[in-house]
Amino acid sequence: MGGDGRVGGLRPLLLWTGVGVLLVAAFLAALGAVQRAFYSPEGFVSAYVGALADHDLTTALAMPGAAPTKQALATAGLPGNASAELLRSDLLPDYSGAHVVSDTAAPGGRRTVTVRVDADGHPLTAAFELRQTGAILGLLPTWEFARTPVGVAHITVAHAQTFTVGGRTVSPRAADPSQPASAFTVSAGYLVPAPALYTLGHSDTYTRATPVGVTTAPAATVQATVDAQPNDAFTAAVQKELNGFLDECAKQQVLQPAGCPFGAVIDDRVQGAPTWRMTQYPEVHLVPGESSWTMSQAVGVAHLSVTVQSIFDGSVEHRESDVKFAVSLTSVVIRPDGSLDIVVGQ
Repeated sequence: MGGDGRVGGLRPLLLWTGVGVLLVAAFLAALGAVQRAFYSPEGFVSAYVGALADHDLTTALAMPGAAPTKQALATAGLPGNASAELLRSDLLPDYSGAHVVSDTAAPGGRRTVTVRVDADGHPLTAAFELRQTGAILGLLPTWEFARTPVGVAHITVAHAQTFTVGGRTVSPRAADPSQPASAFTVSAGYLVPAPALYTLGHSDTYTRATPVGVTTAPAATVQATVDAQPNDAFTAAVQKELNGFLDECAKQQVLQPAGCPFGAVIDDRVQGAPTWRMTQYPEVHLVPGESSWTMSQAVGVAHLSVTVQSIFDGSVEHRESDVKFAVSLTSVVIRPDGSLDIVVGQ
């Protein structure tokens, strides 16, 4: 009986011990899961990228060390005067497939976490530098970005004044008013979260740029150029202005129309008034110059009708001749009201 009593007494003890072990194991497993999900370097960065994927830039930038403060920008070696105009949730791309590809030790006890994600279907990779700031109950480490995950996109608009992104029109001169209103090329730096992909473009009445993508990187400056080029409407408008100028030249009933690219020299005596008419207009082809659009020399043909009397024998004859000439455009400027300011050269 005594032996059976001892055995019977051990059974509850062993049962409760087993339950206790299971509870401890479950607690440790849950603690480990919580730590991996929320208190690990991977979890910290995943939370940041998840906020971007939710198009919640406010939450992403509220994470420790993420905000692009003056001090954070200086620490990252980024310009402190970059515009915040592109720090908008509605400009973020659509993210998918985000996952951590590596978590490695960095100097000074820091961690470098590399993430891969698809942004608008394009694969991006970004590396974030973290440092530990403490631990909750001595068990759950807390982290912050050692360098801000925000970068700077330095955007240049060549031969125009604005660029487009996400349906918005942005003016670099508004971000950097020190640039003159007449500047042919403008640029400015913009704060942008990383990783992200922005598609930049330009289109107005007379110019258009092929869209260009800019991929952002944490705590880094990336360069992008929006290259505006003449569209068909611009070429046609300049062609019309040039044709009109040449037509006015042809109205002058003299051998050397004043201020015009064509003329004729005749040694004999001219009888009556010579007349001109255009038979071939120079074809306009615009290219960017230093401060305006230009056109190198193009060939045209003007037809001259004139009656002359020989100074040798007094004979009179009527002459018809084509006169080739070359004309250039040294400056073509689009005024703020959309009209054109054209300077013709020879």
